[in-house]
Amino acid sequence: MASSIVDAILDTAKKNNAIEITEAVIEVGELTMLNPEQLRFMMEILSEDNMLKDAEVIINMIPIEIECENCGYEGNVEAD
Repeated sequence: MASSIVDAILDTAKKNNAIEITEAVIEVGELTMLNPEQLRFMMEILSEDNMLKDAEVIINMIPIEIECENCGYEGNVEAD
């Protein structure tokens, strides 16, 4: 997963003729069960030799939202 994210960031930078990447903001849904710290670590390893090397990686976790057809509840739930 981290490899695909790094590739997508680098591809986007290349398509936009970027000369530097200072920040990468990633949104990860809680249901993906990805640990943000492990993802950050893997991205750092994969970015050692490219223009993402010194960029700040910001990982925003997106909460789970549901809508119950029985009771009408709409809102966030916690994944255990």
